[in-house]
Amino acid sequence: MAYLVVIDRGYRGSVEAQFFDALYGVEMLGEQLGGMDVVLRGTGVTAALAGAHPPPEIRVGPTVLSTLADPRRSIGTLVDRGTAVYVDGPGLTALGLDHAPLLPGVTRMDTSRLTARWGDYAGVWFL
Repeated sequence: MAYLVVIDRGYRGSVEAQFFDALYGVEMLGEQLGGMDVVLRGTGVTAALAGAHPPPEIRVGPTVLSTLADPRRSIGTLVDRGTAVYVDGPGLTALGLDHAPLLPGVTRMDTSRLTARWGDYAGVWFL
């Protein structure tokens, strides 16, 4: 039985935590736990936008950090692995993105409807 993971906040861009953002955690733990479905709400919806720019490089002194996490890459990987990824329609509307194209395989829906299905999951996690 799969878990449902709800992500309400977009990637905050911290260099220190780049090795383990929430979507990377879903990638790594999902297979070990028998699967996870993902719901993106709030600013987290921006991770599923098609055509968005890649994360910028950051210069720290003479060092350029170009390996920051890319949430869109993570969403693509999850979809390719068969993970159901839902994006909250009202969340998109709140950010003025109600007509924005989404990455392939991502489902737009009013995620409040998912609450009726929480019993179908082994657990519901909010990250």
